[in-house]
Amino acid sequence: MALWDPSEIRKKAGLFLSEDERTAIRAKLPPTEAGEYFADAVFEGGGVKGTAFLGALRCFSDVGMQWKRIAGTSAGAITASLVVADFPIDTLERIIGQLDYEGQILAQKTSPLIFNGSPEDDLDYPQWMIPNLLLVGQLGQYSTDPFKQWIAGVLAERQIHTFQDIIRQRQGRALKVVISDLSLRKMVVLPDDLHKVYPKHVRNVVEFGVAEAVRLSMSIPFFFTPGSLADSTIVDGAILSNFPLWIYDVTTHHRLPQWPTFGFRISEDGLERRSINNALELFAGMLETTMMASDRYHLQRYEQERVIEIDTRQVNTTEFNLTNDAKDYLYKNGYQATKNFLLNRWSWERHLRTRGYDITKIPAVASVDPQ
Repeated sequence: MALWDPSEIRKKAGLFLSEDERTAIRAKLPPTEAGEYFADAVFEGGGVKGTAFLGALRCFSDVGMQWKRIAGTSAGAITASLVVADFPIDTLERIIGQLDYEGQILAQKTSPLIFNGSPEDDLDYPQWMIPNLLLVGQLGQYSTDPFKQWIAGVLAERQIHTFQDIIRQRQGRALKVVISDLSLRKMVVLPDDLHKVYPKHVRNVVEFGVAEAVRLSMSIPFFFTPGSLADSTIVDGAILSNFPLWIYDVTTHHRLPQWPTFGFRISEDGLERRSINNALELFAGMLETTMMASDRYHLQRYEQERVIEIDTRQVNTTEFNLTNDAKDYLYKNGYQATKNFLLNRWSWERHLRTRGYDITKIPAVASVDPQ
């Protein structure tokens, strides 16, 4: 299969901003004194569907947006780590768009006795994965070591190994990654919670490895082997929060934030009602509900005019053998959803009001920390 080239779908689908559109979008954004445009970003998990985020990021790049504080869960943590590394958009598209998932990420099964065929259907039928794993004495079908080796090598190109390296670059960037600690039965935000949750095992929070944090966050239960941190068993952060839109919010309202936080979310419109007919289907339904219900409720109440919903229904989360046509579909929908959101839906003033700020009484102070 030929290498995927997103410039082709941009030309074919007309994925660009006219000068008038760019000007109209910029007029809505709060600029700095130097005329720059900044924002924070939160990326939802969604496996290979994250290719759609490339289209969204390309649209923001066309606007001239620069990213500051980034967060993500699971596959969203992968995108977040690459965005905080500040790769040029062309490079970012090459890294993610040309990634060989089956050859690089799924290169190491945990047992030669795991006969699962195509991984595309595995997450739809976790009840069949479990007996197989019990039979071979493993906790996951695939090792996450190949993934960690890949992401560590990519981040090293930007001299990022630990969270401290992000700080050292002095660009005001930050990264937060969500994981699920099964042993302590709690959600953990890396690197913030390391010292509080694991005080005996983590001395210097910022020296924790970024690649390891992302590896822990994307360890899908049963699909990948769980990770370990201190004495705890760690799995995919999506179990407890697949879309941590709240992560950079501050509840104080005596000053305005400097710039917005945009959420990038995989659309679930048209989600079919699950039929529960036996104990295995009951278990599968409980697992999926656990991963989705909390964030959905939070979004219903606090979406706050900042979430870009991208339609990805034609692609499965674990469709690791993505065709170029599927990548085109995801990329195009990401760009078009973002363009429509910025031109027709988003308003900085309305966003502030829905977050509880009274913009008539609170002055915008450019020197304060973002919230």
